[in-house]
Amino acid sequence: MTGLPLTDGDRRVRLLLLVGGTIAFGLSLGMSMLAVVLSFVGMLVVHELGHYLVARWTGMQVTEFFIGFGPRVWSVQRGETEYGIKAIPLGAYVRVTGMTNLEEVDPAHEHRTYRHQSYPKRMALALAGSGMQFVLAVVLLLVIFVGMGRPDVDEWAVRSVVGGTAAEAAGIQADDRILAIAGRPVADFDRFGEVVRSLPGRVVAVEIERDGVHMVRSVAVGERLTGSGAAAFPGLFPGDRIIAVDGVATADWSEVEDLVEVGVEHRLTVHRSDDATVGITTVARRLPTGSAAVVGFFGVSPRHPMVRLGPVTAVRESVTTLGDLLWMSGDALVRFFTPGGLSGFVGGAVDPGGTQGDLGLTSVDPGDDNRLLSIYGAVRLGDAAFESGAHNFLWFLVLVNVFVGVFNLVPLLPLDGGHIAIATYERLRSRGGRRHVADAAKLAPLTWAVVAFLIALALIALYRDIVDPFDFG
Repeated sequence: MTGLPLTDGDRRVRLLLLVGGTIAFGLSLGMSMLAVVLSFVGMLVVHELGHYLVARWTGMQVTEFFIGFGPRVWSVQRGETEYGIKAIPLGAYVRVTGMTNLEEVDPAHEHRTYRHQSYPKRMALALAGSGMQFVLAVVLLLVIFVGMGRPDVDEWAVRSVVGGTAAEAAGIQADDRILAIAGRPVADFDRFGEVVRSLPGRVVAVEIERDGVHMVRSVAVGERLTGSGAAAFPGLFPGDRIIAVDGVATADWSEVEDLVEVGVEHRLTVHRSDDATVGITTVARRLPTGSAAVVGFFGVSPRHPMVRLGPVTAVRESVTTLGDLLWMSGDALVRFFTPGGLSGFVGGAVDPGGTQGDLGLTSVDPGDDNRLLSIYGAVRLGDAAFESGAHNFLWFLVLVNVFVGVFNLVPLLPLDGGHIAIATYERLRSRGGRRHVADAAKLAPLTWAVVAFLIALALIALYRDIVDPFDFG
């Protein structure tokens, strides 16, 4: 510490100011936003708590455990460790003595440094942060499955109806049950989707149950462009629907084919999957056949009844779900950090989506797989999840915990995975009872390069989240 030590009165005043600032934040930006920020901070504290507990358990010296960064707001000394809160709540950290060979340590404490410990103990410390986040994810999943349940995919009813679609034309309402379409039973929503996609433009009978009453309605299934159909018109995306060509209304793909000439510039009026209508000037390429260009679209979202699980089943399901999420998060990171993934992400910032609509608004690709959210974007997404209900918010926290835990295991300093990689390298290089120690000074340029790269990614993500935000609902 520097300067004069804090008195008990100073600590109380600073703690009151911190509480007052937190309340003011909630009142100004909303309690849901405050809940999201506090959840993020709590998640990071749990991560650092993992490091702290393993360090204490293995006998390493821990000198600091702080929430936040920057100037101290409040702290208290307990034994050899100072606990406290700092002004910028963007994380937390634990200071373990002797993390590298460059740190000067009192010889009396050398045996308690990280660098002095055995390979298993160093691995345990490095893995503990992400491990705690995975444990927290399992706990949250248990709360979801036992307390709230999981959707029963074998049953479904209509949650909502999209305006201007076949569902609205058929008079479908929320809570209706669609039993069959074109004579084909659709007991689960996946089956419903398969049947609808195979019937673009077809007039079909739809069997509905409403409040115990069976009804049959006749309606023409709508159409949406496939990848092949969208590729015929630069600037269009899968899921779009062409509603006019050069000012002439079109009801289906056959009418689009009649009005479009390949190699000629046309003005298209397009209805997007986010319910926006835009005008796009484009030159048509070779048109695919109707069966390849469009799929059927009905316009309903499903609501599945929630079924609570017993404790044993919930534990099994939680662990299985964690395994699936770990695989998906790892796969997403690998795909993102490929040349194509990074170029797509950076290109999205340079050209956020494509073409200009009639009102001068940029249309965004709804299928952007290279999108990485900044902290600002993640907080906005969390706020939307919080407003939509506890079930969605807890699932959001599960996904964030798993992704951050996996990201921290990337084998580059200053991430935890970097310490794992160095410890493993030292272990492999050690021979004949002589321990090899990696020189942190030689690794410093790479570490700073990684830090600069991560900062650049964060700034690009923030820029995209500001100028080209997702519609979080």
